[in-house]
Amino acid sequence: MRLNHVSRAVADVARARAFYEQLGLAAIVVENDPDGVPRYVRLVCPAGDTTLSLERKTDVGPCQTELFFECDDLDERLQVLRASGLGAQAETHPWLWREAHLRDPDGHPVCLYRAGSYRLDPPWRIPGSPSPVAAPLPPSFSGALGRFTGPHNRGYEDVALPSARDAELARYLDNLARAIPEDRDAVADSLDASTTRVFVTFAERAASLAVRESEPAWVLRGLLALAFTWRHARDVRPGIPVLGLLHDAAARAGGDAQVLFGRAAELAPHDVAPLFEDFLSRPDLDTILDEMGFQAGSDGQGFRYRRLWGGGKLETDEDELPQGELVRDDGDWGSG
Repeated sequence: MRLNHVSRAVADVARARAFYEQLGLAAIVVENDPDGVPRYVRLVCPAGDTTLSLERKTDVGPCQTELFFECDDLDERLQVLRASGLGAQAETHPWLWREAHLRDPDGHPVCLYRAGSYRLDPPWRIPGSPSPVAAPLPPSFSGALGRFTGPHNRGYEDVALPSARDAELARYLDNLARAIPEDRDAVADSLDASTTRVFVTFAERAASLAVRESEPAWVLRGLLALAFTWRHARDVRPGIPVLGLLHDAAARAGGDAQVLFGRAAELAPHDVAPLFEDFLSRPDLDTILDEMGFQAGSDGQGFRYRRLWGGGKLETDEDELPQGELVRDDGDWGSG
C-alpha cells in the first residue's frame, strides 16, 4: 500500500498553484471550468512521485492538517523563498528534524523540513516496526556500520528501552559472535571513533535490558560492543565504568559474570581479550556499581540504571578530541 496523494481545498486554484510551484512542485494536470477558471490542479514533488491536488471549494477555511515536504537543500531553498517574500526560518527540534513552517494563501499550514535518516529510521523507532533495511544485518561490516555512526544516532542514549536500534545492534553483535575469528578481527579494525559513542551507549543500555528482561545474553552483547570498539577508540575511558555496570547486571539478570566475561574474552580481538580477565581481578567487584558511579532505578517502564556523573550524559563525544589522538592506558583496566 502506498500513499498516492493529498487533496487540499482552496478558494483560488490559480493562486494556490502559484504558491506551491514557488515551493518547487510542478503541475501535471489542470482542469478548468467552462469559463476558463481553474477548478482543479494536480502537482508532483520534484523528487519521488508524491502528488498534491488542489481543488476549488466554497467557504474554505484553514485546515489543521499540515503538509510536510522534505528538502535536502532546506536552508538554500528557504533563502530563495525569503528573497521572494515568503518569510520562513528553520529550527532544529528535539526529534532531530530541521523544520520551517509557513502557510499557503488559504491559511493551510505547510512545513518544509530536512530529516535524513531520522524520517524512517530514528534511534527510537518502535521495536519490530517496518525497517528501511529489508534484509537482516549481515555479520560483515561493509554495509552495516554506516547505520551505527554517531551522526545517525544522536539522542540514542536517552530514548526508551528497548528501541529498534537496540535490536539492530544486538543482531549485528550476535552475528559477529557466530562469525569466524578473522571476521571479528576485521570488524575491530573497522570500528573507529565515529562508532565508539554508539557502541558504548549500547553497552550501557544492554546492562539495563539484561536486568529488565532477566536475560544475561544482553550482558555478553554489551561486553562485545566494548571489545570491538577498544582497538581504535581515541578515548577508551568511557567504556570502563560500563564494564562495571555489565558486571553488576550479570548477577541481577541471573547470570554468572565469570562465565560471561570469559566468553567475551574468547570472542574479543586477541589484543583486547586479556583486559576482561584483568577486570575480573579487581578487589572491588562487590561494590562495583557504586565504584563506577551508577545506581539501580526505574524509568517508569521498568528497571534502568542511572549515571551519577557527567550530568547523566555519556562523556564520549569524540569531536572534542583532536583528530588522531588516542587516549588510553591498556594496563589500567583491571586496577580502576
